[in-house]
Amino acid sequence: MGAGSSGNPASFDIEQNAREIDRKIQGKMFSQTPLKTWGVFHGDRDAQIANQFKSTMKQCLDTCGYDSSEPNMVQVRPGMRFDAWKKALQEQLNEGVQMVVLLLPGTKARCPLYNDVKRFLLTEYPIPSQVVLTSTIQRGKNLRSIISKVLI
Repeated sequence: MGAGSSGNPASFDIEQNAREIDRKIQGKMFSQTPLKTWGVFHGDRDAQIANQFKSTMKQCLDTCGYDSSEPNMVQVRPGMRFDAWKKALQEQLNEGVQMVVLLLPGTKARCPLYNDVKRFLLTEYPIPSQVVLTSTIQRGKNLRSIISKVLI
């Protein structure tokens, strides 16, 4: 499993913890690169949603024992225009960025920015990126599950 505080692999007695095996292995990710340089981009109307996402992401990172730094929070203005997203990404992304999360406005199947932003990232900045729709976060349910999948 993931490294413990001593740098050695984390372990536990399977026989002794048989009833809690799922809980025990969820406590630490198996192995991970420290997440030091990453960003969360959000539209100008979605600062509160972005803070909720950031807070829940921190809880998930801490639960997994994932070594990470605070993300660079980038507000995109105006948040409904692709050219604004493109400009913000160009200004903020560089070779050292490990991952970006894009909190795009809209609902499933009705997010005009999704294809343009993903295409731009794939062709210009091929780094891991994940889009989460703000409507998904606003619903509030399953947010920890969604964030856990982003981490994986």
